[in-house]
Amino acid sequence: MPEEPKQAPRVSFWTLGCRLNQHDTASLRALALDAGFEETPDGRADVIVVNTCTVTARADQEARQLVRRLVREAPGARVVVTGCYAQRAPEEIRAIPGVSAVLGTAERDDGDTFARALLGDAGSLPVRFGRAIRVFRTSAPILVGRSRALLKVQDGCDSFCTYCIVPYVRGRSRSLPHDEALERARRLLEAGHHEIVLTGADLGSYGRDLPARSGSHPLTRLVRAILALGEHHRVRLSSIEPHKVDPELGDAIGYEPRLCRHLHLPLQSGSDPVLRAMRRGYERAEYRALVERLAARGTIAVGADVIVGFPGEGPKEFEETRRFLEDLPLAYLHVFRYSPRPGTASVRLGPAARGEVSRERSEVLRALGAVKAEHFRRSLLGVILPVVAESGSGARGPLAMSDVYVPVQLEPTPRGRFGLGDARIHAVEGTALVGALERG
Repeated sequence: MPEEPKQAPRVSFWTLGCRLNQHDTASLRALALDAGFEETPDGRADVIVVNTCTVTARADQEARQLVRRLVREAPGARVVVTGCYAQRAPEEIRAIPGVSAVLGTAERDDGDTFARALLGDAGSLPVRFGRAIRVFRTSAPILVGRSRALLKVQDGCDSFCTYCIVPYVRGRSRSLPHDEALERARRLLEAGHHEIVLTGADLGSYGRDLPARSGSHPLTRLVRAILALGEHHRVRLSSIEPHKVDPELGDAIGYEPRLCRHLHLPLQSGSDPVLRAMRRGYERAEYRALVERLAARGTIAVGADVIVGFPGEGPKEFEETRRFLEDLPLAYLHVFRYSPRPGTASVRLGPAARGEVSRERSEVLRALGAVKAEHFRRSLLGVILPVVAESGSGARGPLAMSDVYVPVQLEPTPRGRFGLGDARIHAVEGTALVGALERG
């Protein structure tokens, strides 16, 4: 009798943390499929890959809890743990019963090493510590909606903010060459995507490690080149450090119609002494000037990250931050409680605010952020916003994403498929807008 075809080994992926991690998981998925694996979304996997985050102590805890749960639910599966937490503290993960292999960020990016870990041929792999300089590898682009796709063009960081572990777990800053980035963007557009989200660990540093070219800043040049690939798509920028926003690129936001009117500018503190202790490289006056310059052009969604409880942030410094944020025309806030990361300089700066104090401060700023977000949504009533199709649907209709980064429920349901369109906003419902597509 002829032999039955051998079933391909099955693999499932779990991702914690930021969009860069999602992007890295997409790359690992492509490597696994090329190695002959078949992806399965359920508990029948032969191999489970967990891509971790370590930005806070809570992220570490969530990773450990997830790994333990997966080991318990799939006792016969190989469990391979990778990502930033695996890079920072591999022995903590190896100590979890049932973990088969631990891969740091450098080992993960080596296709042969990753394949051997999946197959069980890698043995006990050492994780290279410290600020490893790795060859920049982009990942397979991933969808962030029906018509939107994420394209990583930069990884790593050279800034070494005192609280941040990223340079130690992702390595030094490195960029995807301009022509390769442009080619990947072109393929995304040919595949039918209408929004390309450019991202990186430190997107504002894109191109600093590439051969110098005369003219515009490398990121500005790349954005303009992607926009020039056609007429029926748009570009969105992910988070950019405020002191790394090229003036030419900043000036294009609000004037170039296909460059999304949305910019995420991490602030971290509204107190100059705390900013200096964080080694942020700018002062609050510079941040204010940039945000107000953007706001002067009309409707532009500017969001900010803020850390509370950092060493040296007393009641006076926190109140400076609260008032600073209250006065700024921001569309939303992401608030984080300071979490000391072993190996970073901030652990030597003295004690952080007590846990209950950090919780109270974070609640104050989250409430302020909720007020600002609601005010921004209300300001969009009656406005026509460019939107792109999203996957899924809301309570009242299919979802689209506006260029100002607020989801829009389309009512009535548009006839047929659409990519880019314009929606007139007539209601606010929860954290979304409600609008109707304008007839072209």
